[in-house]
Amino acid sequence: MRLTRSTTYSYAALAMAVIALVSCGDTETSGIEALKAELDSLKQVRSEVESHILAVEEQIDLMDTTVKSELVTAYTADQGTFKHYFDVYGNVQTDKAVTLFPESSGVVTSIRVVEGQRVSKGTVIMILDTELIEKNIQEVETSLDLANTLFEKQQRLWEQNIGSEVQYLEAKNRKETLENSLETLREQRNKGTVRAPFGGVVDEILPKIGELASVQMPAARLVSLEELYITADVTERYITDVAEGDSVTIVCNREDTIHGAIGRVGRVINPTNRSFSIRVELAGESAALRPNSLVAMKVNDFTRNEVVSIPSALIMQDGNGDDYVYVVAMDERNRKIARKRNIATTMSYGGKTMVSEGLENGELIINKGSRSVRDGDLIEVTKI
Repeated sequence: MRLTRSTTYSYAALAMAVIALVSCGDTETSGIEALKAELDSLKQVRSEVESHILAVEEQIDLMDTTVKSELVTAYTADQGTFKHYFDVYGNVQTDKAVTLFPESSGVVTSIRVVEGQRVSKGTVIMILDTELIEKNIQEVETSLDLANTLFEKQQRLWEQNIGSEVQYLEAKNRKETLENSLETLREQRNKGTVRAPFGGVVDEILPKIGELASVQMPAARLVSLEELYITADVTERYITDVAEGDSVTIVCNREDTIHGAIGRVGRVINPTNRSFSIRVELAGESAALRPNSLVAMKVNDFTRNEVVSIPSALIMQDGNGDDYVYVVAMDERNRKIARKRNIATTMSYGGKTMVSEGLENGELIINKGSRSVRDGDLIEVTKI
């Protein structure tokens, strides 16, 4: 719309006519009818004046080169899942990290594995000298052969009603006694062999071949990394926020991340440090974890789905301590402007804050440039 001086004069004349009409009044119209006519006339003048104002502003914007829009970027406030974690340190443990002791004393005659070797259950680790027991076994086996022969003959005679029952029972008793003695000696011989009680890795072998091993001296250390778990003490303030099955993120070596879940929550508060214990189960074997390692854990204590969460850096505070952001809005002339929006926030984690009130899904929040705009400023949204 192009404005001319004649157009301006016409609006002024119209306004004067309305004023004159109102001031003179209509002698035939009285009371409320006169007021209604006056109101309709004023509304018509106001509408035309407002249209005139908008047209003038548009022409000013086109002609005025000093009016500039602030260049900003925008962040889309989408709904998603917000998770909050708290940090705690834990100790890696396993029920399959043992020190093996021989069950009998003797000189080490053979070591069948090397340190670092993976073994299965029952694998022979080392063998001790059992020469004396071997000789005793041979003597008992020889005596047992004779006892078996005598018993068989005595049994045939007894079946033929020849000989006495005492002779038959003595032969049977001697045979069974020697069988028991032989079984005992063989068990003693087996005690001279150190075997793996479960599958794992031979972490250390302590004695050397030729050294004397005894039941009081450790022979080897065996470790299995397949059934690791982590124990930690958690302050009692989280007693209602932690439950079995909650997800846990384990950070080891400052970079490696492993995921687990809480398998057990302690039922007793430790009066010394006002904490309760948790046990985190780990799935499978991890090269980054070792028994007795100290690791940092992030325990999930809050999860909310379909909520708006935004970067915490976008949130500002006014003089009253109220949180607000600047959103991208449109004015009456369909121009993009910055609009101040008060919001209500709850908790923050990992640089993001959950917004409970004030933002809708998909709204654009001014990101870069939010510190330099004011409410109502013209903006131009760009991508950097």
